[in-house]
Amino acid sequence: MDDREQKSEQATPEQAKTQAEPKKPTEAGPDQQKRKEKKGKPGPSESVEAPVKKKEHDENFNYIIRIANSDINGERSVVQGLTQIKGIGRHMAVFIADTAGIDRKLKFGNLAESDIQKLKDALENIDETAPVWMLNHRKDLYTGEDMHLISTDIATRLRDDVNLMKMIRCYRGVRHELGLKVRGQRTSSNGRKGLALGVSKRREAPAAAGKKEEKKET
Repeated sequence: MDDREQKSEQATPEQAKTQAEPKKPTEAGPDQQKRKEKKGKPGPSESVEAPVKKKEHDENFNYIIRIANSDINGERSVVQGLTQIKGIGRHMAVFIADTAGIDRKLKFGNLAESDIQKLKDALENIDETAPVWMLNHRKDLYTGEDMHLISTDIATRLRDDVNLMKMIRCYRGVRHELGLKVRGQRTSSNGRKGLALGVSKRREAPAAAGKKEEKKET
């Protein structure tokens, strides 16, 4: 029995090598790598970098510029600022900036008074400088001229045109009076205005209601 125990206790050379060699770390799978990356990421409370401060403007920077009865934000570029004027789209704003000779990417607040005056002059002379296909009111009913309306002129001219159509009793004018669709749209399912009314019983007159009560009593 002692010899057997000694043999069992004596390890083979292969077993001794495996015991002596250090265990190699197992390769981490993709899930484990993602977990490690998540652990390394800072939490919402931890701040990685300080917030970037906005550049302070000069003392002469204008935050609001008044052009054509509309306030323009000085933080916007020339093209974006001109689009804040009613009746001026992006295409027309680019045309106005180019005719005035001002860089499109400049901020409105950094413009000098002379540059702002150039933009105002370009706005006033749009009818003469811009091509006809860019204008928004062509062949005026009274004068027959091609013009470009901006700011409050659009609302006043639209109201005058609608009133004229109502006065001459044309089809569009009648539809405007009735508050219905003007351009041939369907009205059976779309454009239903007002309260949703279902099937309602006809209200009985008070005299008829009194007669019914008398019949019940008798």
